[in-house]
Amino acid sequence: MKTTRRGFVKTIGFTTAAGVLTGTSLLSRSVQAQTRKAHLEKVYDGGVIQLNQNESARGPGPKTMEAIHTHTTKRIGRGYSPDHVNELIDVIAAGYNIERNEVLLATGSSPLLQGSVRAFCAPDKPLVTAGPTYSTSEGTARSIDAPIERIQVGNDGKLQLDVMADTVREVGAGLVYICNPNNPTGTVHSPQAIEAFVRRIMSENPYTVVHLDEAYINYADPSVMETALPLALEFERVFITRSFSKAHGMAGLRVGYALGQEQTLDMIDNAWGMGDVNMIGAIAALTAFEDYEHIEWERHENAEIREFTVAAIRDLGFEVWDSHTNHIFPNLRRPAREFREACLQHNILVGRDFPPLAETHSRISLGSREEMQQAVEVFRRVLG
Repeated sequence: MKTTRRGFVKTIGFTTAAGVLTGTSLLSRSVQAQTRKAHLEKVYDGGVIQLNQNESARGPGPKTMEAIHTHTTKRIGRGYSPDHVNELIDVIAAGYNIERNEVLLATGSSPLLQGSVRAFCAPDKPLVTAGPTYSTSEGTARSIDAPIERIQVGNDGKLQLDVMADTVREVGAGLVYICNPNNPTGTVHSPQAIEAFVRRIMSENPYTVVHLDEAYINYADPSVMETALPLALEFERVFITRSFSKAHGMAGLRVGYALGQEQTLDMIDNAWGMGDVNMIGAIAALTAFEDYEHIEWERHENAEIREFTVAAIRDLGFEVWDSHTNHIFPNLRRPAREFREACLQHNILVGRDFPPLAETHSRISLGSREEMQQAVEVFRRVLG
């Protein structure tokens, strides 16, 4: 099926706004009121504001919550062949205008990352990845004794794609992992940059597979990023992964998926167990997937909160790379451990260490408006 990159803009797109925690919105007032009201209830946090896991402080949208409640019946006692899973595959395939065999479901994106490394890496087929970036692929490569080539991000916080491509060719990589937008730096690469990178890998390396992780794409401004799915449909050795754990607010339900050509997805599936998506996760995911209005609100809400938080930290004199995710990665000129311990004294928990920048940078996940207003006051105290 021939697909153009531009055809996917509507799946990603919603521009961010300039408001700073003002409550203004680009959406209709009725949608904003409905969604804000649904998220006034605090997410359980054990008394600590948790800004360490990149989860959504707002949780699923109202329609998704309604679907979860409606389908929580005694029917879940008959769940060995769970309802709605096949329907979810159909909904995802239809949403991207692809075939259902070009979709692979998993219990979150972790099994997909683990399966891809096991499928395409080996002691003689290294993994090429970035540093810092999401570490599941690297951890899996280490567990199977596959060599790891980690390329540190540049001074702008972006992946050094040209250096990674050079390394892929030099070492004969089995897999190259690209997280776009990147976790933890929050930076993003344009469609043109990603396409040039993929085409270079495909032309220079006959056996290397490219994994494009788009877990945070729903938070990205579509003017700077688009999905790379058309490249996955063009090239057998390219696939992308997505997650319902971020903008869709479903981290606790564990639903993720990969998109690519059938033979590539089969190799990933056969290399590692993907788990069984349960019926509540499936009905929640298919409802969330089709709730474009809520995702637009979530993107805008996160953008305003991010702008507020970044402005506060920059006002304290610290550098923050432009982020297109629900987290930021400021250079606080001190070890992440020290900042984390100081914040925890005020019941704020921020992110773990991210080598090789653990001595200077700290990842801060973005909570709700109310949480970040409290957190910023704590940051002012501990950063002085």
